[in-house]
Amino acid sequence: MDQKKLINDLKAGKFEKAYLLYGEERYLVSHYTHAIQKAAGDEIYSDLFDGAIPVHDIIMAAETLPFLSDRRLLIVQDSRLFATGRKDDSEKMAEYLAKIPDHTIIVFKESDIDRRSKMFKQISKIGCVIECTTPTPQTLATWVTRLAKEKGKTIAPPVAHQFVRTVGVDMSLLSQEVAKLVSYCANNEITAEDISMICTLTLESRIFDLTKAMGNRRVSDALAMYRNMLVMKESPLMILSMIIRQFRIMLLAKCAKEKGLTIMQSAKELGLRDFMVSEALGHGQRFTVSGLIDALKDYQETDVRIKTGLVSPEFGVEMLIVKYGQ
Repeated sequence: MDQKKLINDLKAGKFEKAYLLYGEERYLVSHYTHAIQKAAGDEIYSDLFDGAIPVHDIIMAAETLPFLSDRRLLIVQDSRLFATGRKDDSEKMAEYLAKIPDHTIIVFKESDIDRRSKMFKQISKIGCVIECTTPTPQTLATWVTRLAKEKGKTIAPPVAHQFVRTVGVDMSLLSQEVAKLVSYCANNEITAEDISMICTLTLESRIFDLTKAMGNRRVSDALAMYRNMLVMKESPLMILSMIIRQFRIMLLAKCAKEKGLTIMQSAKELGLRDFMVSEALGHGQRFTVSGLIDALKDYQETDVRIKTGLVSPEFGVEMLIVKYGQ
Protein backbone atom coordinates (compact mmCIF):
# COMPACT_ATOMS: atom_id res chain seq x y z
CA MET A 1 0.00 0.00 0.00
CA ASP A 2 1.34 3.43 -0.82
CA GLN A 3 1.20 6.35 1.60
CA LYS A 4 -1.53 8.21 -0.29
CA LYS A 5 -3.83 5.17 -0.21
CA LEU A 6 -3.19 4.76 3.52
CA ILE A 7 -4.34 8.34 4.21
CA ASN A 8 -7.39 7.95 1.93
CA ASP A 9 -8.38 4.69 3.67
CA LEU A 10 -8.03 6.29 7.09
CA LYS A 11 -10.20 9.22 6.01
CA ALA A 12 -12.83 6.72 4.84
CA GLY A 13 -12.67 4.88 8.19
CA LYS A 14 -11.07 1.76 6.69
CA PHE A 15 -8.55 0.03 8.93
CA GLU A 16 -6.24 -2.95 8.46
CA LYS A 17 -5.67 -5.49 11.21
CA ALA A 18 -1.98 -4.66 11.33
CA TYR A 19 0.41 -2.02 10.03
CA LEU A 20 4.16 -2.08 9.56
CA LEU A 21 5.82 1.36 9.39
CA TYR A 22 9.56 1.36 8.82
CA GLY A 23 12.35 3.25 7.08
CA GLU A 24 14.99 5.92 7.48
CA GLU A 25 12.57 8.85 7.78
CA ARG A 26 11.42 8.51 11.37
CA TYR A 27 9.33 11.66 11.11
CA LEU A 28 7.05 9.88 8.63
CA VAL A 29 6.92 6.77 10.80
CA SER A 30 5.63 8.91 13.68
CA HIS A 31 3.38 10.92 11.35
CA TYR A 32 1.54 7.86 10.04
CA THR A 33 1.31 6.35 13.52
CA HIS A 34 -0.43 9.51 14.72
CA ALA A 35 -2.65 9.49 11.62
CA ILE A 36 -3.84 5.96 12.47
CA GLN A 37 -4.43 6.96 16.11
CA LYS A 38 -6.40 10.07 15.11
CA ALA A 39 -8.51 8.21 12.55
CA ALA A 40 -9.33 5.49 15.08
CA GLY A 41 -10.71 8.12 17.48
CA ASP A 42 -9.45 10.14 20.41
CA GLU A 43 -11.18 7.81 22.83
CA ILE A 44 -9.39 4.71 21.55
CA TYR A 45 -7.73 2.51 24.16
CA SER A 46 -4.04 2.08 23.32
CA ASP A 47 -0.97 0.27 24.65
CA LEU A 48 2.70 0.88 23.85
CA PHE A 49 5.23 -1.95 23.73
CA ASP A 50 8.84 -0.82 23.37
CA GLY A 51 11.72 -3.17 22.61
CA ALA A 52 11.92 -6.97 22.52
CA ILE A 53 8.74 -7.54 24.54
CA PRO A 54 7.61 -11.19 24.88
CA VAL A 55 5.14 -12.08 22.11
CA HIS A 56 2.83 -13.55 24.73
CA ASP A 57 2.35 -10.08 26.26
CA ILE A 58 1.44 -8.56 22.89
CA ILE A 59 -1.04 -11.35 22.12
CA MET A 60 -2.63 -11.07 25.57
CA ALA A 61 -3.13 -7.34 25.09
CA ALA A 62 -4.55 -7.87 21.60
CA GLU A 63 -7.08 -10.41 22.92
CA THR A 64 -8.23 -8.18 25.79
CA LEU A 65 -11.42 -6.25 25.10
CA PRO A 66 -11.04 -2.46 25.08
CA PHE A 67 -12.34 -0.51 28.05
CA LEU A 68 -14.91 2.22 27.27
CA SER A 69 -13.88 2.15 23.62
CA ASP A 70 -14.78 0.33 20.41
CA ARG A 71 -11.20 -0.42 19.46
CA ARG A 72 -7.89 -1.28 21.04
CA LEU A 73 -4.69 0.03 19.44
CA LEU A 74 -1.37 -1.65 20.14
CA ILE A 75 1.81 0.20 19.14
CA VAL A 76 4.84 -2.07 19.04
CA GLN A 77 8.15 -0.35 18.35
CA ASP A 78 11.62 -1.78 17.71
CA SER A 79 10.48 -5.29 18.60
CA ARG A 80 13.03 -6.94 16.25
CA LEU A 81 10.31 -9.37 15.21
CA PHE A 82 11.04 -8.50 11.57
CA ALA A 83 14.80 -9.09 11.87
CA THR A 84 17.05 -12.02 12.70
CA GLY A 85 17.46 -13.17 16.28
CA ARG A 86 13.85 -13.79 17.34
CA LYS A 87 12.92 -16.60 14.97
CA ASP A 88 10.58 -18.51 17.28
CA ASP A 89 8.84 -15.35 18.49
CA SER A 90 8.55 -14.03 14.93
CA GLU A 91 6.93 -17.24 13.69
CA LYS A 92 4.53 -17.28 16.63
CA MET A 93 3.53 -13.66 16.02
CA ALA A 94 3.22 -14.23 12.27
CA GLU A 95 0.74 -17.06 12.90
CA TYR A 96 -1.27 -14.84 15.24
CA LEU A 97 -1.56 -11.93 12.80
CA ALA A 98 -4.30 -13.72 10.87
CA LYS A 99 -6.29 -14.17 14.09
CA ILE A 100 -6.26 -10.59 15.37
CA PRO A 101 -9.71 -9.77 16.83
CA ASP A 102 -11.83 -7.20 15.01
CA HIS A 103 -11.55 -4.79 17.92
CA THR A 104 -7.72 -4.70 17.79
CA ILE A 105 -5.31 -2.81 15.52
CA ILE A 106 -1.57 -3.45 15.81
CA VAL A 107 0.97 -0.90 14.53
CA PHE A 108 4.59 -2.05 14.28
CA LYS A 109 7.19 0.74 14.15
CA GLU A 110 10.47 -0.89 13.21
CA SER A 111 14.03 0.17 12.42
CA ASP A 112 15.47 -3.20 11.43
CA ILE A 113 13.64 -5.11 8.68
CA ASP A 114 14.32 -8.34 6.81
CA ARG A 115 11.92 -8.58 3.87
CA ARG A 116 12.45 -12.35 3.79
CA SER A 117 11.10 -12.81 7.31
CA LYS A 118 7.80 -14.55 7.98
CA MET A 119 6.50 -11.47 9.77
CA PHE A 120 7.16 -9.21 6.80
CA LYS A 121 5.51 -11.61 4.36
CA GLN A 122 2.52 -12.19 6.62
CA ILE A 123 1.81 -8.54 7.37
CA SER A 124 2.19 -7.75 3.66
CA LYS A 125 -0.52 -10.35 3.05
CA ILE A 126 -3.06 -9.44 5.74
CA GLY A 127 -2.20 -5.85 6.63
CA CYS A 128 -0.43 -2.75 5.41
CA VAL A 129 3.29 -2.16 4.91
CA ILE A 130 4.59 1.41 4.50
CA GLU A 131 8.27 2.12 3.85
CA CYS A 132 9.05 5.66 5.03
CA THR A 133 11.95 6.83 2.89
CA THR A 134 13.32 10.36 2.73
CA PRO A 135 11.34 12.29 0.09
CA THR A 136 13.08 14.03 -2.80
CA PRO A 137 14.12 17.68 -2.33
CA GLN A 138 11.33 18.66 -4.75
CA THR A 139 8.73 16.87 -2.65
CA LEU A 140 10.17 18.34 0.54
CA ALA A 141 10.02 21.87 -0.92
CA THR A 142 6.33 21.32 -1.75
CA TRP A 143 5.72 19.95 1.76
CA VAL A 144 7.48 22.95 3.33
CA THR A 145 5.27 25.30 1.30
CA ARG A 146 2.17 23.50 2.57
CA LEU A 147 3.48 23.43 6.15
CA ALA A 148 4.10 27.19 6.09
CA LYS A 149 0.63 27.80 4.63
CA GLU A 150 -0.97 25.82 7.45
CA LYS A 151 0.77 28.19 9.87
CA GLY A 152 -0.43 31.31 8.03
CA LYS A 153 2.72 32.03 6.01
CA THR A 154 3.60 31.86 2.32
CA ILE A 155 6.92 30.82 0.82
CA ALA A 156 7.72 31.01 -2.90
CA PRO A 157 8.88 27.75 -4.60
CA PRO A 158 12.48 28.97 -5.23
CA VAL A 159 12.73 30.07 -1.58
CA ALA A 160 11.33 26.70 -0.43
CA HIS A 161 14.07 24.96 -2.46
CA GLN A 162 16.68 27.22 -0.86
CA PHE A 163 15.24 26.39 2.55
CA VAL A 164 15.57 22.63 1.93
CA ARG A 165 19.12 23.08 0.64
CA THR A 166 19.98 25.19 3.69
CA VAL A 167 18.44 22.98 6.38
CA GLY A 168 18.80 19.54 4.77
CA VAL A 169 16.33 16.72 4.14
CA ASP A 170 15.58 15.64 7.72
CA MET A 171 11.84 16.23 8.04
CA SER A 172 11.89 16.70 11.81
CA LEU A 173 14.53 19.40 11.48
CA LEU A 174 12.68 21.03 8.56
CA SER A 175 9.49 21.15 10.64
CA GLN A 176 11.35 22.75 13.57
CA GLU A 177 13.00 25.33 11.31
CA VAL A 178 9.63 26.24 9.72
CA ALA A 179 8.26 26.82 13.23
CA LYS A 180 11.23 29.12 13.97
CA LEU A 181 10.62 31.08 10.76
CA VAL A 182 6.91 31.43 11.47
CA SER A 183 7.67 32.82 14.93
CA TYR A 184 10.35 35.16 13.59
CA CYS A 185 8.73 36.58 10.45
CA ALA A 186 6.54 39.60 11.04
CA ASN A 187 5.32 39.58 7.42
CA ASN A 188 3.13 36.93 5.85
CA GLU A 189 5.82 35.88 3.36
CA ILE A 190 8.98 33.99 4.32
CA THR A 191 11.91 35.32 2.29
CA ALA A 192 15.40 34.12 1.42
CA GLU A 193 16.76 36.76 3.79
CA ASP A 194 14.70 35.33 6.66
CA ILE A 195 16.17 31.88 5.99
CA SER A 196 19.74 33.21 5.91
CA MET A 197 19.12 35.11 9.15
CA ILE A 198 17.35 32.39 11.18
CA CYS A 199 18.17 28.90 9.88
CA THR A 200 21.25 26.82 10.66
CA LEU A 201 23.11 25.83 7.49
CA THR A 202 23.97 22.20 6.83
CA LEU A 203 27.50 21.31 5.77
CA GLU A 204 26.21 20.64 2.26
CA SER A 205 24.70 24.11 2.09
CA ARG A 206 27.94 25.70 3.32
CA ILE A 207 29.91 23.75 0.69
CA PHE A 208 27.42 24.96 -1.93
CA ASP A 209 28.10 28.57 -0.90
CA LEU A 210 31.86 27.95 -0.85
CA THR A 211 31.95 26.55 -4.41
CA LYS A 212 29.69 29.39 -5.53
CA ALA A 213 32.24 31.87 -4.15
CA MET A 214 35.02 29.99 -5.94
CA GLY A 215 33.06 30.06 -9.19
CA ASN A 216 32.62 33.83 -8.82
CA ARG A 217 36.36 34.33 -8.09
CA ARG A 218 35.65 35.49 -4.52
CA VAL A 219 38.58 33.58 -3.09
CA SER A 220 38.74 35.60 0.16
CA ASP A 221 35.06 34.79 0.86
CA ALA A 222 35.63 31.11 0.02
CA LEU A 223 38.63 30.97 2.39
CA ALA A 224 36.64 32.67 5.16
CA MET A 225 33.87 30.07 4.75
CA TYR A 226 36.42 27.22 4.80
CA ARG A 227 38.16 28.50 7.93
CA ASN A 228 34.81 28.94 9.65
CA MET A 229 34.01 25.28 8.92
CA LEU A 230 37.32 24.28 10.50
CA VAL A 231 36.46 26.33 13.59
CA MET A 232 33.19 24.38 13.71
CA LYS A 233 35.28 21.15 13.77
CA GLU A 234 34.32 19.98 10.28
CA SER A 235 36.75 17.45 8.79
CA PRO A 236 38.95 18.87 5.98
CA LEU A 237 38.70 15.50 4.18
CA MET A 238 34.91 15.63 4.38
CA ILE A 239 34.97 19.20 3.04
CA LEU A 240 37.26 18.09 0.21
CA SER A 241 35.01 15.15 -0.75
CA MET A 242 31.98 17.44 -0.90
CA ILE A 243 33.84 20.04 -3.00
CA ILE A 244 34.79 17.21 -5.37
CA ARG A 245 31.12 16.25 -5.59
CA GLN A 246 30.10 19.83 -6.45
CA PHE A 247 32.78 20.10 -9.14
CA ARG A 248 31.67 16.76 -10.58
CA ILE A 249 28.07 18.04 -10.79
CA MET A 250 29.37 21.19 -12.55
CA LEU A 251 31.22 19.01 -15.07
CA LEU A 252 28.24 16.72 -15.73
CA ALA A 253 25.87 19.67 -16.10
CA LYS A 254 28.22 21.43 -18.53
CA CYS A 255 28.69 18.25 -20.61
CA ALA A 256 24.91 17.76 -20.77
CA LYS A 257 24.47 21.35 -21.93
CA GLU A 258 27.10 20.88 -24.66
CA LYS A 259 25.15 17.83 -25.83
CA GLY A 260 22.19 20.15 -26.38
CA LEU A 261 20.10 18.98 -23.43
CA THR A 262 17.79 21.39 -21.66
CA ILE A 263 18.03 21.88 -17.91
CA MET A 264 15.01 19.61 -17.36
CA GLN A 265 16.47 16.91 -19.65
CA SER A 266 19.87 17.21 -17.96
CA ALA A 267 18.29 16.89 -14.52
CA LYS A 268 16.46 13.71 -15.55
CA GLU A 269 19.56 12.16 -17.11
CA LEU A 270 21.81 13.01 -14.14
CA GLY A 271 19.27 12.12 -11.46
CA LEU A 272 19.34 15.67 -10.05
CA ARG A 273 16.75 18.38 -9.46
CA ASP A 274 16.46 21.02 -12.19
CA PHE A 275 17.46 23.86 -9.83
CA MET A 276 20.66 21.93 -8.94
CA VAL A 277 21.60 21.69 -12.62
CA SER A 278 20.81 25.37 -13.17
CA GLU A 279 22.91 26.43 -10.20
CA ALA A 280 25.78 24.11 -11.16
CA LEU A 281 25.87 25.69 -14.63
CA GLY A 282 25.97 29.12 -13.01
CA HIS A 283 28.79 28.18 -10.63
CA GLY A 284 30.82 26.50 -13.36
CA GLN A 285 30.30 29.18 -15.97
CA ARG A 286 33.91 30.38 -15.95
CA PHE A 287 35.32 26.83 -16.15
CA THR A 288 35.75 24.88 -19.39
CA VAL A 289 35.05 21.15 -19.55
CA SER A 290 38.78 20.43 -19.73
CA GLY A 291 39.38 22.85 -16.86
CA LEU A 292 36.86 21.02 -14.66
CA ILE A 293 38.43 17.66 -15.57
CA ASP A 294 41.87 19.00 -14.60
CA ALA A 295 40.43 20.40 -11.37
CA LEU A 296 38.92 17.04 -10.44
CA LYS A 297 42.23 15.29 -11.14
CA ASP A 298 43.96 17.89 -8.96
CA TYR A 299 41.43 17.35 -6.16
CA GLN A 300 41.85 13.57 -6.34
CA GLU A 301 45.65 13.87 -6.26
CA THR A 302 45.42 16.16 -3.23
CA ASP A 303 43.16 13.64 -1.54
CA VAL A 304 45.83 10.96 -2.04
CA ARG A 305 48.61 13.26 -0.83
CA ILE A 306 46.65 14.07 2.33
CA LYS A 307 45.91 10.40 3.06
CA THR A 308 49.55 9.41 2.54
CA GLY A 309 50.79 12.18 4.86
CA LEU A 310 52.57 14.28 2.20
CA VAL A 311 50.52 17.37 3.05
CA SER A 312 48.36 18.39 6.01
CA PRO A 313 44.58 18.17 5.39
CA GLU A 314 43.92 21.82 6.34
CA PHE A 315 46.69 23.19 4.11
CA GLY A 316 45.97 20.88 1.15
CA VAL A 317 42.30 21.90 0.91
CA GLU A 318 43.14 25.60 1.42
CA MET A 319 45.63 25.57 -1.49
CA LEU A 320 43.00 24.08 -3.80
CA ILE A 321 40.46 26.72 -2.80
CA VAL A 322 43.04 29.43 -3.59
CA LYS A 323 44.03 27.82 -6.90
CA TYR A 324 40.48 27.39 -8.24
CA GLY A 325 38.90 30.40 -6.57
CA GLN A 326 40.95 33.15 -8.21
